[in-house]
Amino acid sequence: MTNPSNDGFVRSFARGLAVIHSLGKRDGTHTVAEVAASTKLPRTVVRRILLTLCELGYATESESRGFRLTPKILTLGTSYLTSLPFWGHAQRALETLWTQVVESCAMCVFDGRDAVFVLRIPSLKIMSLSLGVGTHVPALATAPGRAILGFQTADFLERFLDEVPLRAYTARTVCEKSALLESLACVRRDGYAWVDGEFDEYIAGLSVPVRDERLNAVASISVNLLSGETTREEAVKKYLPALRVAAHQLTGLAPAFLGTAVARHTHSL
Repeated sequence: MTNPSNDGFVRSFARGLAVIHSLGKRDGTHTVAEVAASTKLPRTVVRRILLTLCELGYATESESRGFRLTPKILTLGTSYLTSLPFWGHAQRALETLWTQVVESCAMCVFDGRDAVFVLRIPSLKIMSLSLGVGTHVPALATAPGRAILGFQTADFLERFLDEVPLRAYTARTVCEKSALLESLACVRRDGYAWVDGEFDEYIAGLSVPVRDERLNAVASISVNLLSGETTREEAVKKYLPALRVAAHQLTGLAPAFLGTAVARHTHSL
């Protein structure tokens, strides 16, 4: 767990957030020992935090001495999506896009090494992944992530690729630095990202960046499809115009702070 030597850093608060994050990693109840192992915190500390969360209504304890989060925890996350008018505009743009493409549509932002789903409208088709709001996916292996990364500086990308583990999630994952740089250069040239079966072999994605008032790529909008159902050329022809219209509607409305995760990661390299 991060513990910077900073006078403003509240360690107990950070520990509480770490426990909440651990409880949300999987379904079911979690014992004190399991949470302690996940967070690398002492069991006595974990138990006090869990009991505090129960007292506040953010968690509950079962008869088997396991703990789970309650629906009240959603109020912490939804504060992010209700804090600015932009999210209302984004939701309407996504809904309009969905009516045009009738496929799974989503908006993602960058967070460290991942793309994080902040809005999503699923399709009626069965997808192999359960991608809900708050889900993290590797930025390098997914279309939403590459649609943001492709428009960062060459210096950032060089350092980012040196730091992030280049992992093969499927047999089709591009995990060589030179090939990834070439792929991201194509994203910048073409204005969109297409990734097919690199994170999940059954899913393909087409994504475009969303820009703030300074025209920095700070988020992305994507359409997710079943891999093998549509070729890249067909997807570009069928879905890219609508995607670009949706992104254009939000150009200049996206708050610049959405890009702070990129800037923060740059500084940490």
